[in-house]
Amino acid sequence: MFAVYKKELRQYFYSVTGALFIAANLFVIGLYFMANNLMGMDASTANVMNNVLFVLLIMTPILTMRILAEEQKQRTDQLLLTVPVPAWKIVLGKYFSVLTIFMVPVLVSCLFPIILTPFGKVAYGESYLAICGYFLFGAACIAVGLFVSSITESQVIAAVLSFVILFMTFLMNGIVSMLTQNGTNPAVVLKAFDFLTRLDNFMAGILDVKEVVYFLTVIALMLFLTYQSIMKRRYSVSRNTLSLSVYSNSVIVIAIAIAVVVNLFVGQIPSVYAEHDMTKGGVFTLTEDSKKFMASLDDEVTIYVLGTEKMLENYNYKEVVNTLKQYSEISKNVKVVYKDPTLDPTFAQQYTTENVTIGSLIVVSGDRSKVVNASDLYETDIDYTTYQQTRSAYDGEGQITSAISFVTSDNMPKLYVISGHNEASLSDFQRLEKAVNKQNLDVEELKLIASDSIPSDASAIMILSPESDYSADDTKKVLDYLKDGGKAIISLNYTTEGTPNLDSVLAYYGINHENGIVFENDQSHMVQNPIYLLPDVKSSTITNSLMADNIPALVPQASGFSISSDAAPSTAEVEEALVTSSGAYLKKNVSQSETAGKAEGDIDGPFDIALYVTDTISDNKIAKVAAFSTDYLFADQMDMQVAGANVEMVTNALNDMIEQKVNSTIPAKSFESSAIVVSGSSVMLLAFIFVVALPLIVLVGGIVVWYRRRKR
Repeated sequence: MFAVYKKELRQYFYSVTGALFIAANLFVIGLYFMANNLMGMDASTANVMNNVLFVLLIMTPILTMRILAEEQKQRTDQLLLTVPVPAWKIVLGKYFSVLTIFMVPVLVSCLFPIILTPFGKVAYGESYLAICGYFLFGAACIAVGLFVSSITESQVIAAVLSFVILFMTFLMNGIVSMLTQNGTNPAVVLKAFDFLTRLDNFMAGILDVKEVVYFLTVIALMLFLTYQSIMKRRYSVSRNTLSLSVYSNSVIVIAIAIAVVVNLFVGQIPSVYAEHDMTKGGVFTLTEDSKKFMASLDDEVTIYVLGTEKMLENYNYKEVVNTLKQYSEISKNVKVVYKDPTLDPTFAQQYTTENVTIGSLIVVSGDRSKVVNASDLYETDIDYTTYQQTRSAYDGEGQITSAISFVTSDNMPKLYVISGHNEASLSDFQRLEKAVNKQNLDVEELKLIASDSIPSDASAIMILSPESDYSADDTKKVLDYLKDGGKAIISLNYTTEGTPNLDSVLAYYGINHENGIVFENDQSHMVQNPIYLLPDVKSSTITNSLMADNIPALVPQASGFSISSDAAPSTAEVEEALVTSSGAYLKKNVSQSETAGKAEGDIDGPFDIALYVTDTISDNKIAKVAAFSTDYLFADQMDMQVAGANVEMVTNALNDMIEQKVNSTIPAKSFESSAIVVSGSSVMLLAFIFVVALPLIVLVGGIVVWYRRRKR
């Protein structure tokens, strides 16, 4: 085998074919690397590998067309057929020689994530998984080309036929979609020849055992068919004899059957075991919170999906299909049922009068149901230069877990949002409102002036930065509620008049509100502007999840808190959550300040920006207060910039306040990888190396070897 391998490898470089294949691959891969990663600031090379697949479609037939076809034409195959070398060694020697040439651009692409390391946080898992998928795809294409070359004497026919076959594997998903809309047509068997869709998981960041086995069986089957083709010629017999022909054809049928059975068997492996999420944000994997919640689920739940699985894939809802599989696999109490709207167009009307679309979910348990519209499963951003919407995050898990929690819960916690003092509304912060709704809280507005006290059914109250101060009577209502074991989320913005009465509620727990704007003097604790703070995240009930994921909080235009422990009840414990640097300072009269720099009269930091209070009044009465020195951190744009960390502090507080045993509020998972920043000079240098120099060196080297060989 090794002798055949060396012979074929030399032949490729003597004829320039090998150098041409390597150079073309390196040029195209380098070009996309420059565009996507160096200039496009993408931290993953998955898009690069996905975009260069077409090169294999064109170059693989050229690379493999002569490997056996030319030997037949020149009759040099007679030597191979008569030497005492097993035919399988001939096949493997030739295959590995071509694979070695293909490995050169693959190995070079493995350097790309390492090269990007100094420029930002690289998505190594997604990058190398995509390269692995590219390699398996190329290895399968080479195996197909090798087999085709073994059944013809013409290099041209071998190249054209290989191209046609590989091109059909590219088109097969579309062909199947045209032939069958609901996935039940017998034409779905053609999906066995669909190479391209098998790469979706690799390029999306999912290591799928089923797809790895698929490509390996394709390679093994193609090599076996090539072996059979050689054996037919090596032991040519009369057409009148029966034994070898029947034996050979029977073995081929058996080999194909084995390949089918192996893939069917592996296909039965539950996704939770077969698919391994390599994405940075775990987009395709259920979080531990969801797994714990499902483990505690006792009620039977049915998730009706509007549309067939094929329809959802056509609408690019592959994440939803993947997530639903995991829910049904990790809990025997969850059943997923796909409903074809063309067969049952009125099904959704049993549960809602709203107009629901393909991909929407209806979660049902007993008499309770909740509709999750398809539009709520993804978060989108708008590019205002093109006015195009793109999906920025996946919220399928969060919405499904929340819906299951809703339909299996008997009592809904009550959250009162206080109004009447020019407070902000919950609807002013769409991401915050969406997160609160996912917690299945019964949210109601409460005007304190119209109520003698805060209702006894309040699980928690929310006060969002009133512009006018509370009256002494309203202040007493809030304080009495907390002294009786109430729960509150309070944010206080800077106001020109101040809110001394409301401030006294926090002062009861030893928290002093400094009415002003905090400025940062430490460059590492701010973003461009000194009032856009990047405070230190401390360990607390509301920030531990942020620390675990190493996510910062971004806080603009904050007032400040300071702690005076002597003034707090002995039963109260105050946790610092967000703290500025010691170089921060607070301006009390911002409108009259002549400079953004520190001036006389400014208060020195550090300041607390977020605090969490727990006051154990008695065994069955525990007051809890989450205090934020601004509500600007809940603004959608601010929260998006820190992957939902700002709003997550509120949901963490509510989870603790309403004492959920298992967190059923799962944040949306961002599709966007961290951007990398490469200087212009580095872009030019790396682009020259990988787009120009390296391909040119390989091509010129191949031509020189060929020319010197020819002159001998």
